[in-house]
Formats: sequence, C-alpha cells, structure tokens
Amino acid sequence: MANVTDPLARAVHGTNPQNLIEYITRQKIYDSLYWKEECFGLSASEVATKAAELKTIGGTFGGNNKPTRFLCLALKLLQIQPEEGIVEEFIQNEDFKYVRALGAFYLRLTGRPAEIFELIEPLYNDFRKVRFRESTGWRITYMDELAHELLTSERYCGIALPHLPKREVLVNSGYLDGERRSALMPLIEEKAGGDAELFLEKLAENGNEVAKIALEERRKRKREIMEKEQKLQEQIREDARERERDSRHNRDRYGREGSRRYDDRDRYDDNRRGDDYDRGYDRHGDERDYTDERDRDYRDNDDRHNRDHKDKKSEKKYGSLFKSNHQGKPKSSRDEPRGVKEQTEEENTEDYWNDQRAKLGLKPLEK
Repeated sequence: MANVTDPLARAVHGTNPQNLIEYITRQKIYDSLYWKEECFGLSASEVATKAAELKTIGGTFGGNNKPTRFLCLALKLLQIQPEEGIVEEFIQNEDFKYVRALGAFYLRLTGRPAEIFELIEPLYNDFRKVRFRESTGWRITYMDELAHELLTSERYCGIALPHLPKREVLVNSGYLDGERRSALMPLIEEKAGGDAELFLEKLAENGNEVAKIALEERRKRKREIMEKEQKLQEQIREDARERERDSRHNRDRYGREGSRRYDDRDRYDDNRRGDDYDRGYDRHGDERDYTDERDRDYRDNDDRHNRDHKDKKSEKKYGSLFKSNHQGKPKSSRDEPRGVKEQTEEENTEDYWNDQRAKLGLKPLEK
C-alpha cells in the first residue's frame, strides 16, 4: 500500500501520475532504503521538510543506478499530488534552493504549459549554485540553468519530460502576454531614458561585448517577429484568394450544370407523377379524375386487366374448354388450353363429318 497512488489523485496527461517516471526507475525507487524508511506516509509539508535537508539533486547514480533522494521525493509528490498552491509555495521559496528545485521539477512534469512558463521563468533571476549528482560523479550547476533546462530540454534527471510548446506559440495563441522581460530590463530602460535598444547601442559602441550580444539577440527577435507577421499576412491573403477561386468555380459549375440538374429534377417529377397515377391519385395527392386521354388509357388498361382476370377465373371454374370471345388464338402451345386440339382443314369439311356420323350410326347432316 505504500506504493499506491492517492485514490483522490486525478490523472495527469491521461495517465496515473506515478507513470510519469519510467517503470524501471520507479521500481528502483520502491526498493531503495530511503523510500522505505523516510518516505512512508509523508504529507506535502513533510515532503518540504525533507527537501530542505537535501544536499544535491539528480536522477540515478552508481553502477546499480541507485535513485537519489531528490528523485524519491519527486515520486512521493506524484503519489500524493499536493494542491497547486502548495507547489507554488515550493517554487517561490527563496530560503531553500532545493525545495525550489523540487517544486519546479514537479511542476514541469504535471503542470499546464502557460503555468509552467509563468512560474519557472522567474528562476532565471536566481543565480545560486546547486550540486548535481550524475551517474559518473558530481558537477555544479545554477538555478537559472536548471530553469532553462526544464523549459527547453526533453529529459532532466534521467526522466522524460512531457512535451512543452514553445513560448512563441503560447504568446501567439493568447495564453501568455508578450515576451519574457529580464529583471535587468527596467534598469536598462531607466538608464536609456525609456529606449533600451539605444542604451545597448551606446554600450556596444564602447566595446561592451555583452551589450553587443544582447543587442544582436534583440534585433534577431524583432526580425523573427516581423517575418512571422509577414507570413501570417501572406497566409491570410492566400486563404482569401483560395476562397474567391472556389466561389468562382462553383458559380461557373452551377451555371453549366444548372439546366441539366433542373431537367433531371423534372424527369424525376414525371416518374413520380406516373407512380401516383398507377395508384389512382394525382400529383397533389387527390383522387384522380379521368378526364384527359392519358387517364382514359389508364382506365382502359385497368378494364382489360379486370377482364383478363375474370376469364382466368371462368376457365378455372368451367374447365379448359372455356374460351373467351375477345381472346385470340393462343400464340404458342404453352398458352393453348388443355384438351383442345387444333382442327385441320380436312376436319372442317362436311364430308368428313358425315363419315364420322355414319360410323356412329347417325344420319348425315342436312344440306
């Protein structure tokens, strides 16, 4: 139960907060003595107390890749998920630099992009030294370098950091207000009488290398902003031209195909009107009035159909010898009634029938 995430913790980036640290590293933390002895049942305030006792930051070290205490406390914060106000207090703590570093690392893993830039960028003004323990030894870094790596790198302390959009994208989207201002910018503007670029030009003319670099960076940013604005305006104009071409193409297309489309519609109406006539109704859904020649044709067809139906019923009732007067000679042997044999010309003569009657002992036919 000591390794289970708080049931009240919400998902971060669509997953369990502890999954932000890789599985193998997480298992090494669970197996470490510091986790078992010092991190059991800690609250957010107790984590801050433990962070104040830290002497270094880092990921894993040694041949067995043992986790540092800094990484163990970061996993504990992921497990208990403190409130946002507590994390801000961690970052704004100026008395204990390792507490600030722990809060910044946790925010980089779980925070929103705009919130990350707003809370971590002030660390650029913190130049205190920080000991960093690597897998091969020790090195000295600074808080401003830590902030820069958190905002620009994809990994820190051996942990993969979630994707962070560039600051320019957030500014263009309206999530951040303008470019980041250095803590020295108010002083520079005061010295220059409100024009920082003019002040930097004067320093650069006097041979100040730092002023030359700052002036070049400032002009580079201006050129990039102007190029992006020009590209944006060109894209807007291109979209307008594309919409105009599409609308012109649609007008031409409808002009060419309009008559054909209406002809198809009329043909469809005629077919539908014919179906209505077959059912005995006109195009408006009212009962049909047999007045015109077309209606009379339909009526004749219906009468003929009824007459044929009556003949079939009579033939079925009185036998195959029944033959209607209006029916012509069967067109084929298949249509010929059963039991009726076609008569030859010889059988139609009077002598033939007299011979037949004589065979039966009957009198010949009277002439």
